[in-house]
Amino acid sequence: MARRVVFLESLHGIESLFTRGLRSGAMAEGWEVEVLFLRGVDKAPLPEAELRRRLQALRPDRICFLMDAPLACPTLWDDPVLRAIPKASFWFDDFLRSAETLRSPGVWKQWQLEAGVRVFFHDGHWREAWEKHAGGAAHPIALSADAAIALQPGESFYPELADHAVMIGTIPALDSLEAEAAAFAPSIRQWIARTVEAMETAPWPIRAYDLADDTLRTLSAKGQAVIGRWLEDPAARALANLHIWRLGKRAARLRGLRALAQRVPVAVLSGHGQERFAQEEELRREIAPAHGFAFRDTTGLPAAQWGGLFRSGRLQVQWVDPQSIESGAPFRLFETAAAGVALLSDARPGFPALFAPDREMFYAPNEMALAERAAELMAGRAEVLEITGQRAREAFLSRHTWAHRWREIGAKMSAAAGS
Repeated sequence: MARRVVFLESLHGIESLFTRGLRSGAMAEGWEVEVLFLRGVDKAPLPEAELRRRLQALRPDRICFLMDAPLACPTLWDDPVLRAIPKASFWFDDFLRSAETLRSPGVWKQWQLEAGVRVFFHDGHWREAWEKHAGGAAHPIALSADAAIALQPGESFYPELADHAVMIGTIPALDSLEAEAAAFAPSIRQWIARTVEAMETAPWPIRAYDLADDTLRTLSAKGQAVIGRWLEDPAARALANLHIWRLGKRAARLRGLRALAQRVPVAVLSGHGQERFAQEEELRREIAPAHGFAFRDTTGLPAAQWGGLFRSGRLQVQWVDPQSIESGAPFRLFETAAAGVALLSDARPGFPALFAPDREMFYAPNEMALAERAAELMAGRAEVLEITGQRAREAFLSRHTWAHRWREIGAKMSAAAGS
């Protein structure tokens, strides 16, 4: 008889990339998968009693949810039947942008200690911070990618970019950030402006939240007091963290692109369903490329064409968001590997254990070294990049699919339950 897992999703009609992948991994391992949405198409929340009733009727062997999805139902697990079911909560990012989580450490501690909720982070830095915040241990887990990318045709989606180093990812548009900041009080805008200045010269990698904390201490006593009182509200703290994180993402990616564009032709492929991101004119102005520059808006590109997207260009480059990821690898590393393409990334502590340096992936310690390495690799023999991409694909298929992740999660849940 197939084992059954229920995924709790926050909003009907919105599938998380992370949980969608995990569901595919569970099904590949023979699990029967059910999805319960905590909000309907009208965004009205499902009452806790109704959610409890549906879970009891399904009688799952495991319950999974992303981040703090069921936190609006803090007594959901009081039922003895549900309390006994192993549960997993997944964070693929930092938790400092969630107001509900910031204000509810006691609930999380109770869930972990009494209701069998196992928390998984894909990142060592945030795992440690979480344990201090919530008072309960968390387990490491890496991300993955859709294995179908490895099976898609090998042609490039943008063959005209064959001589470019390609970065796939968005950069927040400056005007959208400025519009957000306009709603803040003058003292907060001053704090943010000084933090942005620090991001331009800070050592790589940029640690946006740390820079914001350091900058706050340089303000007047009055300014520190005003901002400190504002940040006491978890909703304000989460809002500030979201804004600072987006600023850090913009600063890091622009710094990397500026360095890269002085050495090799660069292309940026961006697409996002919600966030307003910088388009070609803004990027060209910010980067001032010395070599060729190209931009493609990939919003709405079907997943069936992602393989060709990653196969565009001579070399893929990726440097990760400065604060959301301190050692865990982002989706892009696994997606590029699945496509069988060589990737050059900034070197974070956890990366070499996933993809071997210079054999399965290339790494550089900062943006200047990344530009140097990109120029060296692009001037070298094409077969070096081809062989490295092939090895990355083999590593992905043998160690890093969602099915592998599902097995790792189950093993860690079993070990935690037995300890």
